[in-house]
Amino acid sequence: MKLVPTTRQISIFSTVTVLGFGFLAIWLVLGNDSYNGFLRPPTFTGALEKNLGDNEDSGWRDRYYREVFTESNRTTDTILTPNLAELCQAITWRPNLYLNCTRISAGLFNQVNEIKNCVRMAIDTGANLILPSSSERDSERLNNFHTGDIAWKRQFRQRWDEEHIMSHLGKACPQMKVLPSDEPPISNATHILIDPKGSPGFKEYLGHFDGTRTFRDYVDKTSSEKGATLNSTISPVVLEIEWTLLVINPENDPTGLDWRAWTEISLLIRPTESHRRLVQKLSEAESLRKDSYIGVHLRVEHDAVGKWWDDLELQVSKNLNSIDVMAKRFREQRGDGKNPLIYVACGDKKGIERFRELAALRGYIVLDKWGVLGNDTESLSEIDKLSFDERGLYARVVILLHRRQYEKRPRTVSWN
Repeated sequence: MKLVPTTRQISIFSTVTVLGFGFLAIWLVLGNDSYNGFLRPPTFTGALEKNLGDNEDSGWRDRYYREVFTESNRTTDTILTPNLAELCQAITWRPNLYLNCTRISAGLFNQVNEIKNCVRMAIDTGANLILPSSSERDSERLNNFHTGDIAWKRQFRQRWDEEHIMSHLGKACPQMKVLPSDEPPISNATHILIDPKGSPGFKEYLGHFDGTRTFRDYVDKTSSEKGATLNSTISPVVLEIEWTLLVINPENDPTGLDWRAWTEISLLIRPTESHRRLVQKLSEAESLRKDSYIGVHLRVEHDAVGKWWDDLELQVSKNLNSIDVMAKRFREQRGDGKNPLIYVACGDKKGIERFRELAALRGYIVLDKWGVLGNDTESLSEIDKLSFDERGLYARVVILLHRRQYEKRPRTVSWN
């Protein structure tokens, strides 16, 4: 059965604004008899508006979450990437040059951004791509990403569908050789460390390289200063990239091609089939599909408390204050005096339980991924095997799969 969302989701834009520059967001997911214009989301305006085209409408976002986070037999086998192909066609390629990102170790949605940066940097330099090494956040010590820990490296294929990205990237960019993440070291290769942070004017998280300040030019200059030749037809060269988060700025292109290609790269990076199947089961859970609910993405990662989001107690308080306002309007319009359910997406059971305790004091019932699966012991077992980041991400994606209406929200730490 093909997934067709039967609910509409509308963001509380004011809540995101109150909570500041972070990922925390609340959504109201309404049933089939939802009310038009209940909370009208803001429209996106700015320099990019005329260039984004169909990639920024609700159809694009709906397509992204369905294709990337559902089972393979519920999506098309062929992903069309004409803008990515156009970008690759315009590049002068260097057959003996390879690019490898060696230190991907962030949360999973940030990893998506880092992988996209790897792909984009390889294209810009005309290099072949070695799919990156990656590690993950420790599920108990949330500020430990195991960066540089050999035992945690080479885990790319454990959470990302390597065959999918290799197949579709190869079709869009036939000039590029795409090698798996566990590829043995290339024989007799010269390895050059490239640090994007060394580029003049580089600032973290702002996006740096674009059509006016290309990564290719920076690589050529850096390699030349190190006495290396990138155009050799005899000896292979491997560019090793350590910092990849928000390196490329796809928005600063008056033609819009960079942004359109960037969104197409998004479709190439998807979780493994078993994880997509789990998301599908969660999204089809009866308790989430039969009635309206408010979806909350709760952030408890210790490494960014006070920087990107508040601590748990303050988050819960702000969320519930905003939910109170929405629930009041919801009750008035439904006329039955009942509060909507709350579904909390979070990787931490203790955080969810604390949210449930405080929400109960205000008369709310809180659902989570463990509860909505009921007696599905197989899926519950799969959830318990997931890492902290995987549990939180896939629970959040369920909310996104249920929504049909999207808006441009304030920029978070990652372009996805």
